[in-house]
Formats: sequence, C-alpha cells, structure tokens
Amino acid sequence: METVLKDIGAEALVPMRKGKQRRRRGRMLPVRDEVLMTGYVLVRFVSTARALRGLLRLDHVIAILGGWETPYPVSDDKVAQIMRKADNGDFDYERHSDVEVAAGDRVIIGDGIFEGQIGTVVTPNSKGKGDVVVEVDLFGRLTPMVVPLAVIAKV
Repeated sequence: METVLKDIGAEALVPMRKGKQRRRRGRMLPVRDEVLMTGYVLVRFVSTARALRGLLRLDHVIAILGGWETPYPVSDDKVAQIMRKADNGDFDYERHSDVEVAAGDRVIIGDGIFEGQIGTVVTPNSKGKGDVVVEVDLFGRLTPMVVPLAVIAKV
C-alpha cells in the first residue's frame, strides 16, 4: 500500500510503539514494535476529490475519518508531535501510569490525534500499564478505540 500511496503523491505515516513483553518457555522474547493507533493510518496528501476517491479505492481502506466530503484534518505540528513522542517511548505498552480505570468510567484522551475527546471505558485496567478500550463519540456515533493507558485521565 505504501508504494501505491507514493505513486499518487501521498505519504503514509504510521506511529509505532514498543509492545508488550512476552515470555515463551520461561525465556523473555524481544519486544516487538506495534502500531500505535490500530486501524488508523495518517496520510499526508493534497486533499482533492480525485485523491480522496483514489484513497477509497485502495485495498484495506474502509473509510476516511470524517467522510470523504469533510475529512478529519490533522496539522503537521500535531503529526510531528505524535511521531516524536512515539519515538521517545511515550506511548509504549510497558510505560507506567498512575491511572486506574474501571468499566464505565469517563475519561479524557490527553494526547494524540484524538486529544480532548471524552469517552467511556469499556475494558478496565488496574495494572498501571498497557491499553484500555474507550468508546468515543466520533462524528455522531460511538466508536471503540484502543488507547494507551499513559495518555488518558479520569474526568
């Protein structure tokens, strides 16, 4: 998909983070990099109707966030900030957080492209590290998303 995007003059940005530590047969396996925002890819391109139609025709592209008529824009500064924080390990799975959440708690996302969104916790987390599933109202419908525990705060 990345080469197809380059062919149409677009650039794909996928922030990565260090994943969960795993053991196999008593040995620690090397930590693997994983995608920060599961299901989302940041694409930088000149937004025209033709380019948006081209994006929708790509394999595995289901939709454009916000719809093709009014796509959800993310500023270059915000993308650079997210990429820098991902490289610094601010979103890593093993990063410790003092936040403990239970199912049904209201939380606010404090970082990333969905910064400032308020949602409801679906999966609890009292370990102090890892991810939680938060249901956020995006564009008129509730959308579940996996969010690192390190970037949320209780409301």
